[in-house]
Formats: sequence, structure tokens, C-alpha cells
Amino acid sequence: MKFHALCLSFALLLSAPAAEPPGQWKAADKEGRPWKHLGTGLNFPSVLSNYRLAGEFAYEAGGSFIRYENLDERARADIFFFPTGPNISTLEEKQRLILQEMDNVSKDLEAMVKQGRYKNLAFGPLGAGSLELWRREPLPMAARSITATRIGKNDEGVVEAMLHQWVGITIYEKHLITIRQMRPASTGPEGDAALQSFAQSVFQVIKDPAMKIEISQMIDKYMAAPFSEESIQASGAVLAYLKQSPFYPINIPEYPVSEWLEHCNKISAGTDETLLTAFMLGSAKAAFAEGDAFACLKAGSKQFAVIYRQLATKHPGIAKPEMEEFVAEAEKDRGDEWLMRFTGMKK
Repeated sequence: MKFHALCLSFALLLSAPAAEPPGQWKAADKEGRPWKHLGTGLNFPSVLSNYRLAGEFAYEAGGSFIRYENLDERARADIFFFPTGPNISTLEEKQRLILQEMDNVSKDLEAMVKQGRYKNLAFGPLGAGSLELWRREPLPMAARSITATRIGKNDEGVVEAMLHQWVGITIYEKHLITIRQMRPASTGPEGDAALQSFAQSVFQVIKDPAMKIEISQMIDKYMAAPFSEESIQASGAVLAYLKQSPFYPINIPEYPVSEWLEHCNKISAGTDETLLTAFMLGSAKAAFAEGDAFACLKAGSKQFAVIYRQLATKHPGIAKPEMEEFVAEAEKDRGDEWLMRFTGMKK
């Protein structure tokens, strides 16, 4: 398989194993839609931490990996997915398989040292623990840091680049998931922190489905009775969740919405927060149904309109011609189109 780099050092960093099994590379979605792994149901966004999804490599023999890159920081992260088989069910079996895979990673690197592709290979201590899920059994996992010098060649001779690597392995929904990251050691402590930040983002993706079930129920509760005390508490939990899980295509135009909210707050304090919550939770409802950014904008606009009508009855002063025009279109499922015309956004 072929991957094109912007400079020689990055080319060294992106070098694939010489004996890569046969398969097919597929670039990331041009529209920025998340990549979904069918076996686990996990959705990976086009941008994760400060890395951008490059694409997917599907092995002919089964299994696949997706690649994230940060060209500015010359960093790469691959996330592998392989079925464990039906017989891996107990905690002991899962832990044994995880440690076996970690051993395979070590052996692969040691083999590349013998091939003259790496030198100065050093393994950090093996860490074992668990990944906590919402109301489900924790996932066993293991992690290890690795340092090595990558050896390559160009027209001028041998070129070396010292790399920091991080490997994390867990098992989820009968699939072995291996995260392998690497970046130049020259990026220092900030680079090491970026490795950990990306790993935490991947863990959040893995943890998200279990939490999403609970949050989805809270959204339904809010939709049924937006002004009830129970719904207000539920909406707060949903907003906190969305803040911690930025994997959904929810994007509310700052202009003109922020001006509307500021106006509403001046007329009646708190109405701005109520309207913003409506927009966010309406959008989240569509996002949970795997809607794209425009579907979320449409759904958020419609819920905004529902709440606006009720608030305007109690507080007539919040009404503005511009908002009235938008709300009328949102009620006809055209709020997204109105906002795109008004702001100059394009599909």
C-alpha cells in the first residue's frame, strides 16, 4: 500500500511493514462523515484530538485498521480491529489475548531491528488496567511506551529519526482493538502528552456507546416535556455529555443565533439558555440517529422553534422579525436552509 508524505522525515515515520498482508486502502469520506466499524458499531470522527482521519485499510484475510495523521506534528496513529472469535469470553481469556497481542507487537519491532530498519529499541514497562464503561463491565487493557530509531535511505545516504511510540490494546464487542501511535522524539514532552491525549480520545469513542444509551433516554425525556423539572435536570446532563464527547456534527452558527440569545436574555433572563438548550438537544437527537451536520442543524432549528413559540407567548418582548422569519421556516423543516442562506454557508 502507498501513503504519500510531505517530507522525508514524515515518510520515515509513515513507513509500513515490508510484508504488509494484502488488502485494500480506502480514503476517508470527502464530506467528513465518521468512519463506522461494523463489527463493534464504533463511530470514529473525521477529526480526533488534533489528528485527521486519512482512511481505512481492509485486510483480505479479515480485520482492518484506520489511520489518523497530524502532518504538522509528523505524527501517525493506527487503530486495528480484529475479531477475537466466539470462544474468548472470560476475563482471563481476554487478558491472555491482550498480552499475546502486545507480545506480537514487540516481536514485530524486534524483527525490524534484525532487518536493519530500526535500532536502539527500548520498551517501557507494561501497564495493565481497565477501561471503565457506563453501567457495563470494565474492559481489560494493556499499554506500553516504546522508543526506537527508524533507519531509512535517500539519495544522500542513510537517514535516521528517533521515534516515540505508544501501544494500547483492549477487547470490545468480540474484537481486539490495538492503538499504535508514533511521532518524532524531538517533539519532547508536548509530543508525549499528545500521544496520551489521542489515546484518551480513542478511549472516549469506545466508552461512548454505553453512555449514549442513557443520554438518548434523557433526550427523549426532554422532548416529551421540555419545561418539566425532571427534563431540565436531564438536559443539563445531556449538555455536559456533549461537552465531553465532541464526536457529533453539531454546529450552531454563532451569527445570528448569539445575537438572538443576547436579545432574549435582556428581555427575560434565562430564556437564552432555554433556547440554546433546545437547539443543542434537537441537534443531538438527529446526531444520535447518525444524521450529518445539516440534519442536525435542521432538527436543532425545529426544536428551537418549538420552544421559542412557547416562550414568546409568555414573554412577547423577545420576538424579532428576523427570528420570526427563521422560526416560521424551521417549523416547515427548512430552518437549516434559512440559516445557510442568511450566513452564506454552503452544503
